Amino acid sequence: MKTFVISVFTILSSLSFAQTNVGFFQRMNSSRMVEKGIEQYNLGGTSDAYMTFKQASVFNPGSARALYYLASVEFELKNFYEAETHVGAAIKLNDKKLNSDLHLLAGQIHHNLNHLDSAISHYQTCANLVGDKLAKEYAIPVLLEQSQFAKKEQEKGILSLRTPLAEINTKYDEYAPILTQGGQALYFTAKNPDAKGDNMNPEDQSYFEDIYFSFWNDTTKTYKITYSEDADWNTEGFDALNCVLSDGMHAYGTLNTSASKEKTTESSEIFELTAEKPFAWDEQKMVKIPGVNTSFFDGSACMTDTFMVDEYTYKRELYFVSDRRAEKSLTDLFVATETNGVWGESALALPDVINTTGRETTPFITEDGSLLFFSSDALPGMGGYDVYFCKRTGNQWSAPVNLGAAFNTVNDDTHFQYYPALGKAVMAGISELDGLFNYNIFQMDLNGKSFPFMN
Repeated sequence: MKTFVISVFTILSSLSFAQTNVGFFQRMNSSRMVEKGIEQYNLGGTSDAYMTFKQASVFNPGSARALYYLASVEFELKNFYEAETHVGAAIKLNDKKLNSDLHLLAGQIHHNLNHLDSAISHYQTCANLVGDKLAKEYAIPVLLEQSQFAKKEQEKGILSLRTPLAEINTKYDEYAPILTQGGQALYFTAKNPDAKGDNMNPEDQSYFEDIYFSFWNDTTKTYKITYSEDADWNTEGFDALNCVLSDGMHAYGTLNTSASKEKTTESSEIFELTAEKPFAWDEQKMVKIPGVNTSFFDGSACMTDTFMVDEYTYKRELYFVSDRRAEKSLTDLFVATETNGVWGESALALPDVINTTGRETTPFITEDGSLLFFSSDALPGMGGYDVYFCKRTGNQWSAPVNLGAAFNTVNDDTHFQYYPALGKAVMAGISELDGLFNYNIFQMDLNGKSFPFMN
């Protein structure tokens, strides 16, 4: 868990250099509230810390430290406009001990707001203040590269193809869209207040995720959420559907009840749904494949159909995310392979050209096994997670290719799924809705378009 580090010297200096028109006890109360907010944040109470830092900045508007922590939490909560205001106010106070941190935070906020020239300026200022060694530790060269990449992409005049599903998107997070039944049905995952059990994640104080189902209405030309026996899949923990094969006979999802009352799993695990009749799902069962569902985080799985490798060999592959190599990287993509009906002894990490020291997530493999889409926050991109694709040649994957500004933004972009037969793709991404930034679902019409992954 990310933590705020408390410096005794910084506490004393925040009192010494505060504005003189603020009383001593106000400054003292503000400083104490900052320490309380740091403690709340380190214990996972992000929302509580936000309110405490806000009070601290009211007690002492001249405290760059209170404004810095307030802006930091607002940035984490994706309140980018408020964070922009407060970090700007803190920079004007010219607190030399915080200036580098403030410019780094300002750069990240402006980056997420797509104010790229300003983001680049703040990143460069921070790098100049801390020097090359610390700048590398702060990942400033990567952030600068992302900002400049995004700027070049946008200067090409490429228009985004993303159309938000307005009838689905709310002020809460919606993601993991899956089109089925010829595009007539849409599964997705959301963190809404009506989540089963009305439970909240103690780590970030958001609602646990549930799986939702919606069906296309030809009259309104929208997807309408319906409730059926599928609701039985949802637990009082985290529930997500990640992949549905087009024949409606197999589907794969992620379950994690370790933080809920049920505690049926020790960590995140991958489940399978099967059906005797298309889309009439049987009870979910945990996947029993060697190297899958370990004591680590395993999730976000997708499966190919059976495909021929040569005249005598047929295969099936399950791609998924795991943090089992956390000592080397954060999350990586793995594959378990079934050859001629027999699963291999273990799951293998994808090559390092795909897996980085950062985070790779939300893989999607086309059913013929020829194209792999995934998101990464460490490959060259526009900022946050970008979506990439690789093509299979024989037994090798090509180097990842960024999908570009037609699909990606400066914020997190994930859960991309491509349906060649429909001429469509769907994805999720952090975007603004009524002044708030959160995960929303998008659909892209690819008919008449030409992209490298379509050739």
